[in-house]
Order: sequence, then C-alpha cells, then structure tokens
Amino acid sequence: MVPRPKRKQRRTKKTILIVGEGPTEKAFLQHIKHLYVTRDMDIVVKVECGSGGSPQSVVEKAVRLKSSMSYDKCFVLVDSDVAFEPDRELKKRMKKKPRIEMLNATPCIEGLMLAILKHPKFSQTKTSSDDCKRMFGKYVPEDKKTDRRSYEGIFSKEILEARKNDVRELNEILKLIQEIE
Repeated sequence: MVPRPKRKQRRTKKTILIVGEGPTEKAFLQHIKHLYVTRDMDIVVKVECGSGGSPQSVVEKAVRLKSSMSYDKCFVLVDSDVAFEPDRELKKRMKKKPRIEMLNATPCIEGLMLAILKHPKFSQTKTSSDDCKRMFGKYVPEDKKTDRRSYEGIFSKEILEARKNDVRELNEILKLIQEIE
C-alpha cells in the first residue's frame, strides 16, 4: 500500500469584527487594516459600516452582524459627541460572547484624525464636530472621505506608530488588531 502524502493542516484564524459608525469610519478602519493585517497572519478583520445614526443603531447592527457569523472579538467605533445610552435589553445583547467593546472617536472620527495629524488650533476636548469636519476637509475633501485610498498619503504606518502613544483612541484601535495575533 502506498502511503498518502500528509495534508497540510489548516490553522483556524481568529476573527475580529469592527463596525464603524458611518462610511468615513469604515474607510479609515479599512486603511488601518490594510497597513497592519496581512494574509499570512492568523487573524481576519472584517470592517463594516454601521450606517450612521445613533450609537444605539450602530451597536444594534453590530449585534446582528456578530450573530450571523462566528467572531472571536467585536468592536464598535462611534463618535463621542452623541451620548450612548443603551436600554437593558441592548446591554444584555452586547455582553453575549463575543462581547461588544466600545471605542470612541473624540469628538468625531475627523477629530481623531486631526489629533493623529497634530493639526494646529485643534483640541479634542474643545473643538466641535462641525469644526473638526471643516478642518479635516483641508486634508481629504468631503467626497473622498469614504474611500480608503484617500488616507494612504496622509496616514502612513510610520505616522500611526509615532502617534499611537499620544492619541489614546488610535492606540486602542491598533492594540485590538495586534493583541489577537
């Protein structure tokens, strides 16, 4: 009898679901994923769009998405300018495995990106969301913010690595992608 060649064993990859509040968050998160996650890694990162609205509606979408597939970790990135006040039922659904963890962009995703860029005259605690959107328009026009490629020339891996210790939200995003490896 001829021995069969041994099949290469498949490794199970860890899966992460990240749901951004809207299309801008999704594009920015996809850019970060493109920089940090490679095919040969033992993780798969799925970035989805929560279709805007309130943080509650984004979390509800994340709950639906995580129940439709098996994920090891689940995160939601929402703007901190709108309060998140889930009812008891939503809190209970968020705690089911995998637990949904909240990440905030202060005061909004554009504010987070301005903080990374060290934009002059910007303060995460004092600048309004509307001002952040207006200021960030100098870097990426409104009609290009939903395209991942718009962030390539602005947010290199070197810049993100250099700024992660100064921008808490960026550090949290990078940790969640790197901690599961």
